[in-house]
Amino acid sequence: MADMQATRRRAAVAVFSDLLDGAALTEALWLQQESMRGENVSDIIAFVDAVAQRNLLDAASVKRLYNGFYKALRENSDRLPPDPWSAMQAARAAALPPAPPPPTPPPPVAAPVVPVINPVAAALAAAQAAAPAQVPNEPPVIFGALMRAIVTEVFQHHREALDEVRKDALQRLDDSMAVPALRQQFRSSWSRALQHDWQLPGTHTDLAELTRVVHLALGDAFGRAGADHVLLRGLEAAEAVPEAKVFSPRLLLATIKGLRI
Repeated sequence: MADMQATRRRAAVAVFSDLLDGAALTEALWLQQESMRGENVSDIIAFVDAVAQRNLLDAASVKRLYNGFYKALRENSDRLPPDPWSAMQAARAAALPPAPPPPTPPPPVAAPVVPVINPVAAALAAAQAAAPAQVPNEPPVIFGALMRAIVTEVFQHHREALDEVRKDALQRLDDSMAVPALRQQFRSSWSRALQHDWQLPGTHTDLAELTRVVHLALGDAFGRAGADHVLLRGLEAAEAVPEAKVFSPRLLLATIKGLRI
């Protein structure tokens, strides 16, 4: 069993390394390690399909991978790459959170200090305490619902176009007005578009800017009318979440010119 698992890992490196970067390849190898139980055709198809879905691989690449992986599993051992097991373990260990520091003894108790009360500061503090609490997470939740609906619809009905939408969105991203940190998170989210919750931590202004970027990318793929229709159905999904009662999803459409929905 152990020898066959090593062969599977080596075969996967041989066929996937040209299509996946280091992190994505390691993720695929762990997926194989934890889910692939045999070398039958059905096992090969299920594994290749799972990797392709996670990495948005096109249909032509998937067909080549079926055949390539089948052949690699039966290749002579000396013609396969080295077993990546040690590198996989090192990558997973590096991703684990650091161990908590040891407990420190409590500091000595100081003598109580009687504060000097500033009546102005006290009044301001009382006013702030009486103000209603602000819930800052509604825009990210609404944006997440909108993006999940858009990505799911494009994948289900125009699977081959999802990669085009991703590329166009990332090309337009550098010209957007969103803050750099949020642009980077948006860029990273596309690597797991179908599994990501898309709840990016940004202000509604920045998230509206990212919505505009996605709408432009949809327009590149489907034309303006098609982009508006996809966005409308995404808006309907966002309006169904509880947070829409506090933050209107239509605020994310504020920077899209000429939108008729």
